[in-house]
Amino acid sequence: MLAERKYRPNLSEIAYDELKEMILSGELRQGERIVLEKMSEKLNLSITPLREALNKLAQEDLIQVTPRSSYEVISLSPDDVNDILELREMLETFALRTAGDHLGEFPVASFRELFERLGTTHNQNKFVEADVKFHESIITLSKNKKLWRLFTYIRNSERLLMVPSAKIEGRLETAVKEHLAILDAIEKKNRALAERRLSTHIQRVKSLLLESMKANKTTS
Repeated sequence: MLAERKYRPNLSEIAYDELKEMILSGELRQGERIVLEKMSEKLNLSITPLREALNKLAQEDLIQVTPRSSYEVISLSPDDVNDILELREMLETFALRTAGDHLGEFPVASFRELFERLGTTHNQNKFVEADVKFHESIITLSKNKKLWRLFTYIRNSERLLMVPSAKIEGRLETAVKEHLAILDAIEKKNRALAERRLSTHIQRVKSLLLESMKANKTTS
């Protein structure tokens, strides 16, 4: 009997994974132009799989293909920020509202331990990872089977906002407290309070990001 073959990603998939992580982590900044030759050297990959990966990322609204066939990381406007976070608030509060008995299954203790640790270490990258898991876990609470599919529509754009949000001075400490407050409400199965605290958290993120964008535009 032949040994089962292990799946090996092709070069365009490797390029896709590498580039997507660079974009979502903020290593490649919003609006940054991607020079194929330089990126080819950096990733030790040829131009063809890079171009295929970039075209796929363009379909996911992470890359913009310019009229001259060059590539840039998507740049989100204040209107984009407002729209994305309004949708996020609507979807996540709906998830809590439709969680039913699933609310009691939320891993409150593990998230509380995680955020309390982040409150002392102030590690931005770890915070972003925890934030992603936390909000995705809220979405999966809902009994509505179509909600996750709707959430994935804004998932990449929403991830783009997490890095600049975490970098706002003093934001990480405040965000940790906001997450712990949401967890307290979930633990008490107080759905209405959890919704209010989650809504306030997302509205605060939106306000801070818009203020930061405005300040950066003024000083540039």
